[in-house]
Amino acid sequence: MAVLGRISTTMLAIAAAASFAVSAQAVTIVPVSATGSSSFSGFADTNAIDQGLGSQFTDWSSNGGGSTATLQLDLGALYNLSSVSVTDRVTSGGAQGSFFGGTTDFTTSYSLTAFTDSSFTTAIGGPLVFSKLTPVGPTTLSSFLDVRALSGFTAQYVLYSVVSANGPNTGVSNISFDGTGAVPEPSTWLLLIGGFGMVGFAARRRRDLATA
Repeated sequence: MAVLGRISTTMLAIAAAASFAVSAQAVTIVPVSATGSSSFSGFADTNAIDQGLGSQFTDWSSNGGGSTATLQLDLGALYNLSSVSVTDRVTSGGAQGSFFGGTTDFTTSYSLTAFTDSSFTTAIGGPLVFSKLTPVGPTTLSSFLDVRALSGFTAQYVLYSVVSANGPNTGVSNISFDGTGAVPEPSTWLLLIGGFGMVGFAARRRRDLATA
């Protein structure tokens, strides 16, 4: 009886953990890592995903990448993404750490592509392409923010690619996503189903022993 009780408790814990993984609560997702195709000295890849006070004034800048610049993003888990927020470079023409608002190097079109793997070799569908108008003065921080809805975009690994720009040192100040909680892999579903099956078996076994 004690053994069956432990099995039941363990399976309930596993099932609860798996159920938690499929939570549909909307969250803001900040990538856990970012790898740029190139980086200008002092304008590191990780500036595109940094958080905290003043993070919007520190940019990733490709080193002359222009329309070939890319940023490989790992979201840390698989998500159903509903929107993306991209703040373009705000320090072009100035130094890191404060808003300059120069419009040279502004990205006028970018794409997002989902990948199945951290090596970014197997794409899921084609890229989503978004076009933007270059801000005109006087510019503010909000002039560089672009928010786009995403539909049916499920990914952990996302490639941000510059499609067109008006300068060579394209980049990103901040990028994040909104979406619903982690989507389980097939193995997690099997764990969940198996957990409930074991719980049911243990319950039936206890009843049989009680009536024997």
